[in-house]
Amino acid sequence: MPLRADINAEILTWLSRASLRKLNATWRARGFGHADEVIEEVACFFTEGAFDYEAVLAHLERRYLDDQFKSCAESYHALYAWLAQVVSQLLYRRQVERRDGFREGLQYFEGIVPLVRDNRPLWIFSLNHDVLVECIAALFGIESNCGFSSKTVALPCRNQAGDIVATLTAELLTDADMASGALPFCVPGWPGINLLKLYGGLDIFALGETRDLIRIKPADETFDAIIDALQIANEGLLDPALLAGLLPDTLAVTNKIPYLDENNQPRVLVRTLRASADRLTDPFPQLMQRRRMEYFRGSLAQVDCLAAIGYSLTDAAVNEIVREWLEGSGRRRLEIVLPGIKEAPAFLVPFPEQVTLTPASATTYLERFL
Repeated sequence: MPLRADINAEILTWLSRASLRKLNATWRARGFGHADEVIEEVACFFTEGAFDYEAVLAHLERRYLDDQFKSCAESYHALYAWLAQVVSQLLYRRQVERRDGFREGLQYFEGIVPLVRDNRPLWIFSLNHDVLVECIAALFGIESNCGFSSKTVALPCRNQAGDIVATLTAELLTDADMASGALPFCVPGWPGINLLKLYGGLDIFALGETRDLIRIKPADETFDAIIDALQIANEGLLDPALLAGLLPDTLAVTNKIPYLDENNQPRVLVRTLRASADRLTDPFPQLMQRRRMEYFRGSLAQVDCLAAIGYSLTDAAVNEIVREWLEGSGRRRLEIVLPGIKEAPAFLVPFPEQVTLTPASATTYLERFL
């Protein structure tokens, strides 16, 4: 699966302190550059061996939400959205361009099959934005549910002439559904995977300027269909010539995918990996994240055993929920599965009898269940 370290290394192959300064000079020439002090502050993060894109995004988010830095808030937010789009595109390209490698490698996750059979359903809480859990489920014929309703919306795919040549279907999750806290996951006894993505996903978008979410629905539950649907959403809704000729420049913004609806009206899909650049004063992205975190808290309370696979244990919000979960009952057990792990992080020190360390890869760990 794509690792944070891999993305960090890939970004550093072309982005450095010097190249960030050059980019800002280009942005200024186009009328939307940033103050030198902001660029220099951010540039300090781009050091080989120490760079971490999640840390940079967290820093930029803190800055643009802090009234102390209000005068530079737009610059911090614009850089946040720009770097988020870079990460989103890198993750997306990995999914699409490396599909053959993923198809081969995911065969080694067969141990998930008996886990699903024994748990009914198996809950997976993911911090990743990719669609690899869904691909694993598809490879082994396992149903998965991401908490979206059976209601759907249609996204027309248009050619250069503007004619609809195909239609992409998406599952709908309304703002009211999310606010209710009753996401339509499958009930106990169902032989599949309930997958809750805590930080959005490559296949999950906000629908236009609404607060409703959609999840791209593949033509069928197969590995290739999942990747194909992801590619169509990012590249197939509009012919490039149609995009350039019919849509105003104002719609070609960071973290959005423009399209024409069934009435030929311009619309956008807003990526959920991070907030879009024009939502500086809109708290909805943070509200959406809090709602999903609270759903994570409530769902976790229903289980006694949790395996943290490949999780670096650096997300404060997630760690707080896990700590509270362990405090809630002495019967609860956490197993940390991470290559090279030797000791538990400080927040888990009070639970020596409840925490187990397993220095292994995900595939090695899953083999024990075969």
